[in-house]
Amino acid sequence: MISNYYTLRALVHEWKQDLPGCVLADAYSQSRDELTLALGSPQQDWMLRASVRAPLHFLFRSEGYNRARRNVVTLFEPALGKTVTTIRIAERDRLVYLDLKGGLSFQFMLFGPRANIFLTQEDGTILEAFQADTELSGTKAPTPQPAPLVESFGDFEARWRTDKRTVEQALTTALPLFDRTLAAEVVYRAGVTARRPAECSEMDRRALFEAASELQKALEKPSPRIYWRGRFPEAFSLVQLRTCTPLQEELFDTVNAAVSVFVRKSLALERFRKTYEPLEKALASALNHYRSSAERMLEDLSKESRADRYEHWGHLLMASAAGEGPGRDRITLPDIFSGNKPITIPLDPARSTVDNAQAFYERARRTRQARAHAEERLIQYEEKAREAEALLARLREIDTLNDLDQFRSNEAARLSRITGQETGDSDHVPFRRYRLDGGYEVWVGKNARQNDLLTFRYAQKHDIWMHARGVSGSHAILRLPNRNARPGKALLEKAASIAAYHSKAQGSSLVPVMITERKYVRKPKGAPPGTVAVERENVLLVEPRLPD
Repeated sequence: MISNYYTLRALVHEWKQDLPGCVLADAYSQSRDELTLALGSPQQDWMLRASVRAPLHFLFRSEGYNRARRNVVTLFEPALGKTVTTIRIAERDRLVYLDLKGGLSFQFMLFGPRANIFLTQEDGTILEAFQADTELSGTKAPTPQPAPLVESFGDFEARWRTDKRTVEQALTTALPLFDRTLAAEVVYRAGVTARRPAECSEMDRRALFEAASELQKALEKPSPRIYWRGRFPEAFSLVQLRTCTPLQEELFDTVNAAVSVFVRKSLALERFRKTYEPLEKALASALNHYRSSAERMLEDLSKESRADRYEHWGHLLMASAAGEGPGRDRITLPDIFSGNKPITIPLDPARSTVDNAQAFYERARRTRQARAHAEERLIQYEEKAREAEALLARLREIDTLNDLDQFRSNEAARLSRITGQETGDSDHVPFRRYRLDGGYEVWVGKNARQNDLLTFRYAQKHDIWMHARGVSGSHAILRLPNRNARPGKALLEKAASIAAYHSKAQGSSLVPVMITERKYVRKPKGAPPGTVAVERENVLLVEPRLPD
């Protein structure tokens, strides 16, 4: 509900008194998906923060001005120094506008797979885009598409779709300004138990419409709140959510304050999960491996030792058939050590019985040695299983990022030994990193082993893979925010130039660079480190160089 129409409208209403008259002092990005606008006035400085990354699109403001010294990209320079005249939201649409003196406007489109922020001219032409600037600059900005008014049950009925999978989906179609959170609340308040829209009776639909109308009235007077599950934010809402009754509820004085807290805590939770979940999975996997391996070894060790059998056969051959020569593949003898019962012993026809006996003694020795090693490994596996179980139990008690970082730092050696993985900070990847316009990054391997690591472990399937064609060199990855991102040609050429620079063709004036999505790159079986097979490649001819 962070970026739905009602929340954005409430935020705009709260800011109408403060933002007009402020001067845009700075516009920058510290991450490829988030834009900050620094706005100042004699009374107060503000930072307006917006994210275009799904699923957490957001817009909120905070007091003061704080820009990092490194890894920051300045954007929207034509708007710097301009004064804000108005902030507004489109009628029944989620497009938010920050109008500047002189005809320029910021347009925030914080929804959909191509969420973006535009600086537009007075005629609606995009002067600069936060994402895909090369592709969108000079085109027309999206225009508002007001959601239809649903003021009566007849309007509601006309928009009710029985082909939707759930009642909640049918509700968001009938009431386009309602998101899934509000739709679920409507179903709960209406007391409708039908699971599919086609199963809803007219009485059910009337109950849904009445519950939605009641909720719509409550949204006109927001009462912002966050629902918490322990320390973690579960839901943000402008109204009471009866679906969240079991959770802890915290009320806020302003919508902006609630959104700010929810976003910050959600981002912290995302960072926590990004670190916690792979570590928890690795420890659980290691525990299962050591336990199952120990169980299998224990089962094998509980069986009768073959060493005793081999030694027994050797004794019988030496005692009863020492004079037999080669040429037999088996021999039957009375077992003088067990009541003279006949026993058949397999032989190597190429050996005499004495040589076969010596071979059995050697096999008995090796079998006992292997068993001793197996017993040692069993002890080691049982110890590692206990250690993994203890570490996993401690990890599962952690619920803050600080505690998690401390745990990983203090137990780095044990975690590496148990899981076989490094536990360093994922934000400090071991590759060369280059930042490009719009918050994009290019990661480059430093050697053949790192090339494999970069391509097959760190890169996402939708990232862009690059390599100088026909010469040895580093793998380069242009990291994309999501699979729907479409970097422009200029950005691709800059990234390809980096790949060309880190190749044996660095001294050439122009270098052909292979480019494809990472999913079309595979590792041939048995191939040495850094060797790959590429499908569906395109080629860019670029000058080898690093970004300024």
